[in-house]
Amino acid sequence: MLISNASIGQIVISQAYGGGGNAGSTYTHDFVELLNTGTTSASLNGMSIQYGSATGSTWQVTVLPDVTLLPGQYYLIQQAQGAGGTVALPTPDLIPATAIAMAGANFKILLANTVDAQTGTCPTGTQILDFVGFGTANCFEGTVGPALSNTTAGIRANGGCTDTNNNADDFVAGEPTPRNTASPINNCATASVNDNAIAGLKIYPNPIAGNTLYVSSDLFGEKTVAVYDVLGKRILSSKVVNDAVNIGTLNKGVYIVKVTQEGKTATRKLVVQ
Repeated sequence: MLISNASIGQIVISQAYGGGGNAGSTYTHDFVELLNTGTTSASLNGMSIQYGSATGSTWQVTVLPDVTLLPGQYYLIQQAQGAGGTVALPTPDLIPATAIAMAGANFKILLANTVDAQTGTCPTGTQILDFVGFGTANCFEGTVGPALSNTTAGIRANGGCTDTNNNADDFVAGEPTPRNTASPINNCATASVNDNAIAGLKIYPNPIAGNTLYVSSDLFGEKTVAVYDVLGKRILSSKVVNDAVNIGTLNKGVYIVKVTQEGKTATRKLVVQ
């Protein structure tokens, strides 16, 4: 079932991992990561993280403390420990008294502005600030997000800043990279851009298997391209020459391409095969 109401909070779920301590995992614990995507500080007081199985109708609750996050600040919530794994999480910002044992591949998770447990397979209402369904989950925003594994987390693109209210577009399955309040600030006010700011923008082929990416638009000024990984780290920057950019140094994976032209910017998701 589709969640039709858009997320209304500036705090979002930026990463979720349920494979901690499972066979083949590196980290010993499951975790949920939050990010303040807004331009002002935001308190977690009165909020909760709630977890449901892929098709379940009951929700396990982790109550969040009265903590204020700066713009672009992450918050790491440690959940249940498995029998495997070799690496502890970076210092968690919250270790709940009752940890939630999350599934490795398919589950639902939400952020609410209430500590009351939600009910039903697909809870809705203004109390839901963010909602993500992975794999075979029967509730999600837009289209369901990717199935995860013991070695992959659900990672929100652009360092956690991308929020189109479509789980399939916003999340990719990637290597878990937990971040806490001590991690570098990722200010979404400077990282996010208007996807439609450049008239007639086209980026092709996409997905791409070769080395040459073509970038065209209806404008005539010089174009520059910056390519970011799903954690928001810039890994390539180049001018566009004859509508072409060499991306031969990129490994297979999912990237965010930021195009700048005549003072305007736009982003697109790029899949390198």
